[in-house]
Amino acid sequence: MFAKKSIIAVLMMSLSMPIYSRIVADDVIKDVKQQYAPDTRVAVWSVTADKQSGNSVVLRGKTDNPDAKDALLRGLKAVNIAYKDSITLLPDATVEKPWALVTISVACLRGEPRSGAELVSQAIMGTPVKVLECDGGMSRVQTPDGYIAYVTDSSLQFLSADGFAAWKKARRVVVTANLSMAYEKPEENIDAAVSDLLLGNILEYKGETAGFVQVSLPDGRTGYVKKTDVKEFSEWAKQNFDMPTIERSARRMMGTPYLWGGMSAKMADCSGFVRTAYFSNGIILQRDASQQALTGKKIDPKKWRTEAEPGDLIFIGTKSGKVTHVAMYIGNGKYIHSSGRVKINSMDKSASDFLDYNFLSMSRIKGEVGTKGIVAVRNHEWYFNK
Repeated sequence: MFAKKSIIAVLMMSLSMPIYSRIVADDVIKDVKQQYAPDTRVAVWSVTADKQSGNSVVLRGKTDNPDAKDALLRGLKAVNIAYKDSITLLPDATVEKPWALVTISVACLRGEPRSGAELVSQAIMGTPVKVLECDGGMSRVQTPDGYIAYVTDSSLQFLSADGFAAWKKARRVVVTANLSMAYEKPEENIDAAVSDLLLGNILEYKGETAGFVQVSLPDGRTGYVKKTDVKEFSEWAKQNFDMPTIERSARRMMGTPYLWGGMSAKMADCSGFVRTAYFSNGIILQRDASQQALTGKKIDPKKWRTEAEPGDLIFIGTKSGKVTHVAMYIGNGKYIHSSGRVKINSMDKSASDFLDYNFLSMSRIKGEVGTKGIVAVRNHEWYFNK
């Protein structure tokens, strides 16, 4: 992996040792990134080899993978490059509480640590996140699907390791209605609302009365939610693959506006939409369409008439093969997707609702839960103590 390239050997004869060392170090860094962090949506790798400190290159930057850092240092030693290690290993040592829960119905995740940065994803109330570093009122976090982004600290309840373990052990409920409310008292009174609630929000159970469940939100606020809108979290997590549940959740989002980076029953982009529908069945998919396309059992989209099944994901993209969109097949040539709004279209060219898309591939999730990129909530250690 770290063999010197022939061009480097030639350059060595004409370049000064500091320049040669940095060129070789850059080459090793690229090799490590390719092996350990090819997708920086789910891995931190911002390592560079800066100018010399004496006879050593200075390694700066951050990574969340200690194995990647070790591989880099071994690789430099293998090619006789001296280095000074100034790489920060995440979680950062200054992080006092390594875990957090999202405290609002849906929180925005940004690509950079500033409120005006690109919206890259969202996380809903009760989602556990790993805190990698804190940066001036925003924290870099990792969600249960591995996605890494920044969120404002005001949207989080930070937890110690013991506090996080206690949350996983606590009796909880999950919201199963697409949209719901928590009220100050056990009665529907919009003028006494505590918080809006969305499909998949997780709350602590405190009791029940008169058709309402008393709950505690992650930040400690308490309220009452209609009993018909929630289920016992531990029981909900035990459910097996159930296409009617997934399709029902998807159809209940019909007309919901498209939002780039959106991932909730309130607003969603294409991949956030199918992920929300599958989460209603206790299944965690990867965040983006291009990531989802690498999971599941592959189906030839040209054979949709004979081989496609409801729940299969349909990947759409450019003629060069780049995935740009995802939809969910629901049978009889129809698929549901978020494009402008959540709507239904057809793969059948003769249908009035056919869209001239370039269908690249299809992936079957049914029967594939537990394989790479498809995780059952009940088996995820961030939700339950194992």
